Amino acid sequence: MGGFLAVMRKEFRHVLRDPWALAGTTLGTVVLMVLLAYAISADIEHIPIAVMDGDRTPQSRAYIQRFVNDAFFDVRYWARSQEEAVEWVRADKVKGAIVIPAGFAQALQQGELAPVQIVADGTEPNIALQIAGNAEALSGGYSVDLLERRLSRAGVGAEGASPFEFRVRTLYNPELREINAFLPGLIAIVLAFPALSAALSLVREREQGSLESLLSTPIHRVQFLAGKAAPYLIIGLLDILVLTGTGVFLFGVPFRGHLADLVLLSTFFLMANLGIGLLISSVLRTQMAALIVGGLMFMMPLTQSGLVAPLYTLPPDAQMQAMIWPATHYIIIARSIFLKGVGVQGLMFHGLFLLALALLLNGLALWRFRKRVA
Repeated sequence: MGGFLAVMRKEFRHVLRDPWALAGTTLGTVVLMVLLAYAISADIEHIPIAVMDGDRTPQSRAYIQRFVNDAFFDVRYWARSQEEAVEWVRADKVKGAIVIPAGFAQALQQGELAPVQIVADGTEPNIALQIAGNAEALSGGYSVDLLERRLSRAGVGAEGASPFEFRVRTLYNPELREINAFLPGLIAIVLAFPALSAALSLVREREQGSLESLLSTPIHRVQFLAGKAAPYLIIGLLDILVLTGTGVFLFGVPFRGHLADLVLLSTFFLMANLGIGLLISSVLRTQMAALIVGGLMFMMPLTQSGLVAPLYTLPPDAQMQAMIWPATHYIIIARSIFLKGVGVQGLMFHGLFLLALALLLNGLALWRFRKRVA
């Protein structure tokens, strides 16, 4: 026990004396999470569009007003022709255009299909798809209103327009804010910093030759590795508290679970991450190699863990590979605790998997490590 505490105190002193190491494991996690949260998952609103009203009737103006009042669209320009609207899209002044030709109102009055053209900038496919989807939704709402008015004039109650009464209830994220689902999972990615720092610390000892003096002491290799990893585990747990506070108070993400449950399961996740870092440092001999390999290992889950694309949309072999990553299980844990308020019992499978993976990876690192200078 004395050897473990001695190594841990030494590592803590090293971290505190190195401002870059301290900033990377504390402030770096918060900065990275904030930057990624703003860059990747900001809810899309106020997409600039142009409108061309070639009909200029009360019906066309009522239709256009739906786009003006919708938060997704921001009507920036009123074009005088279809060519002018398309030119503004080409010049990147707007991302889309709504073109209403002459005869819009007449077609509606005669019960015919009223032509409306939706122009979208395909250089950003995601935005183009959302423009088309939102425009179709607004058009559908407008057509339902027209149908209800016609039925009312014909003496049929509006409630007879459909045999269904839809009542949509969205649980856990009723506003459908993308940041609410994205940010808890993002914590799993940025928590790679403490584990990567632990890997670099051990490799640096080997490069600088200070590992030789440590190995000449009677400290057991279990005490040595545990003492090296313990400061980064503690720093990682402090990061959890800071990142949770940042998500709740800066981004308004709800936290419905218990903090103790998050801390406990985060401990298993950090231990698994540290096992990866120590295993990398036991194999590699230079800090540059450890940085490259560690960076790749910890960043790969960014696209394979369900953070960006749901797991069920991946091919079966990709899903099996994704379940190996600790980040995949922690993303499920973080989202469940933040948004659903699920406790440890409901997340037992993922917690036990992380604990077993942590024991396996740290065991492999201990087996690879030799109490001698390689």
